[in-house]
Amino acid sequence: MRPFIVTELEAGKLPRWGLLALCALYVLPGFIGRDPWRTQDAAGFGIALSMMGGDAADWLMPNIANLPAPSEGPLPFWLAALLGQVVAPLVGEHGGVRLTVVALLTLALVLVWYTTYGLARRPGVQPSDPFGASASQVDYGRALADSGLLVLMATFGLIVRMHETTGEPAQIVWIAAFLFGCTLALDRPAAGAAIAGAAIAATLLSRGAGTAIALVLVLVLLPLACRDYRLVGRRMLPVAVAVALAGALPWPLALSAGSVAERAHLLDWAAWNLGSMSGPTLASLHYFARTVPWFFWPAWPVALWAAWRWRGRWGEPAVALPMLTALALALRALVTPSGAETWLLPITVPLAMLAAMGVPTLRRGIVSLIDWFAVTSFTLFGIAIWAYWIALMTGFPPRMAYRASQLAPGFTPQWIIVEIVLGGLATIAWLALVRWRVSRQPRMIWRAMALSCGGLVLAWFLLMTLWLPVFNERNTYRDVAHGLAAAFDGGEACIETRNLERAPRASFHYFARLRFAARGEQCNWLLIQDEGPTARMTPAPEPGWTPLWQGQRRSDRHERFRLYRRNADAGTPSGRDTPSGRNAPSDQHTLSARNAPSGR
Repeated sequence: MRPFIVTELEAGKLPRWGLLALCALYVLPGFIGRDPWRTQDAAGFGIALSMMGGDAADWLMPNIANLPAPSEGPLPFWLAALLGQVVAPLVGEHGGVRLTVVALLTLALVLVWYTTYGLARRPGVQPSDPFGASASQVDYGRALADSGLLVLMATFGLIVRMHETTGEPAQIVWIAAFLFGCTLALDRPAAGAAIAGAAIAATLLSRGAGTAIALVLVLVLLPLACRDYRLVGRRMLPVAVAVALAGALPWPLALSAGSVAERAHLLDWAAWNLGSMSGPTLASLHYFARTVPWFFWPAWPVALWAAWRWRGRWGEPAVALPMLTALALALRALVTPSGAETWLLPITVPLAMLAAMGVPTLRRGIVSLIDWFAVTSFTLFGIAIWAYWIALMTGFPPRMAYRASQLAPGFTPQWIIVEIVLGGLATIAWLALVRWRVSRQPRMIWRAMALSCGGLVLAWFLLMTLWLPVFNERNTYRDVAHGLAAAFDGGEACIETRNLERAPRASFHYFARLRFAARGEQCNWLLIQDEGPTARMTPAPEPGWTPLWQGQRRSDRHERFRLYRRNADAGTPSGRDTPSGRNAPSDQHTLSARNAPSGR
């Protein structure tokens, strides 16, 4: 059964310049002209920074200025550190890491397009053509590939996390590479299986064993669900497993054969993996129930529609592959003890590909509903962005200006001519897209996602141009780090920490070039972080220590930092007062408990 008939006009491809412009506007804003931001962004950058300035142990054991990070696989940060070292003389260390994320995000979009294109060109997906009026195989494949890419870029939950210097953009690449390898294996089993196996190994070295096991499960189930994969399964599965083992084992083997600290890091990483699969719980299920509807919009309703329309042909590779992958990754997300966006992100790739298969079958009324929702919501959002920004700059109307100023208290507004011009051009482009869509009523396959993707890109572009200085002021630790550096006169001396979170630790290491204590190291300096109501109270005296400085970000009254210097007659510190004492609840010792539930 062929589910639909597509005419030549309907399969018209999206102009290449338009698609490339959308991709550029999606990828580049958010990486230019900002500092490391709290929380995941700065923490992820801190791992790469420690590798760039560290030794072999820092490359084997991801850490943030001597704070172990067993919940993070090393591979994304290896890539960031390698490229960062090369380009740091030109763009700085942070610029080098951001450039790595730009490259990874670009690669992910390319892989998604070519994977969808490869699936859409298969005979079982091509539309029926009783009158010889259908589009060519190539044109139809390109139209569906364009649709899949637009769906991915239109997904709400993806855009912010893909612009952080974390391991998440790399994980999206590995999922896309796995799907690309499985698609290629239909024609070239050995080459496709090798790519899929390499993606599984990269996944294990990035997001742990749980996601890698989910991908292996897909390889096992594909021959059972799809006849085309039964023909290549015997050659595909052994190659994929062999490549996955060859790529994944060297790192844990190196840790197991290393020092006591390296073996301890391996055990912590294994414990984190087990902890991340110890669910589900009521808390995690509640989190996913309230997050999934907006996180995967607009991909999930179109993907469900595709599954329904193709219900008699689920054995087609174009349906079976993305559907099985999405289900396996969803199952992996559900077994976590507490919900986190990090487990939802990999699902976006197969969900977008499945939605692409359903886009040509959408009824005209559904397409119009999606279009008008996109036009209404993103136009209002764009108006709000401009209105509050103008209020912040001019002080009128006063109520709006006050609300806008609360995003970054103490921020001094400055007119930014280039950003205003760029924002104005983006707004004009959005209005032109809306006018074109409404006036011409184009019947192209990808029309259903054009406005959703364009609207999200517009909103993101405006936020990352007009509002970038405000967000940077709100989320950076630059000023606090400079104040801390001015008060610290210990030179190369080490600093012990208490309750210092990962983001400020990475930022202080970057901006102030402070050297934080390794595990068990005793120092003459102590940095304490207070959170919640404690940050607004007068701190109690620290016996044996002299207070020298305290500071906080102007935008956060619930966070405070205090610097102390040990008294000359203080002697050995007690475990109660310093994180390096034998019985101290140090940052290092509490890391696993802090990160195990959420995957962070």
